[in-house]
Amino acid sequence: MAGIEELIKIYRGEPIFKQKISPFSSEKVKQNVGKYVTDNVNEARNYARKFPSIIKSAEVPRKTFAKFKDVFDDTIFKQPKYPTDSRFFYGLIDEPNKLKVDILKTLGVNIRNLTPLAVKGLNTIASLPVATITAFLQSTPANADEANMTLEDFAKLAEENNMQMGSMDKAIETEQKDI
Repeated sequence: MAGIEELIKIYRGEPIFKQKISPFSSEKVKQNVGKYVTDNVNEARNYARKFPSIIKSAEVPRKTFAKFKDVFDDTIFKQPKYPTDSRFFYGLIDEPNKLKVDILKTLGVNIRNLTPLAVKGLNTIASLPVATITAFLQSTPANADEANMTLEDFAKLAEENNMQMGSMDKAIETEQKDI
């Protein structure tokens, strides 16, 4: 298996609505916007902490990521020797379009970014269809008297109930008094 290179996954986290670059950023940083990648998904999530955000990923050979890391080291700042198991690394990718949106990780980071109030609202909205289905499935069966009733019988029953309720709804007569 000498010809097969080990593939690693690289990630990039970014907000959908691009943030302004600080006027105090160096020209090197400004020129490389959109090219930063990391080999650690949690670090990418940190950069995608604003709602809504996306996480992009790609599988690249380990040697390719080492080259991305070297470019980063030469351009931005020096990192420890790659690879080590103790930390994550940054790299500068030459073609950011190679990264594809990782749908599951994007959903996960956006759910984490929602405020508690938004989560409560989503839970309420999601519970309405469930409540409707539950009410339908838990409907009570008709008793023996109702099973043989026709539409006319139900209409007559409703009319009788309305007459009884009508007598209860009459306003109580009071005298007007000066305050």
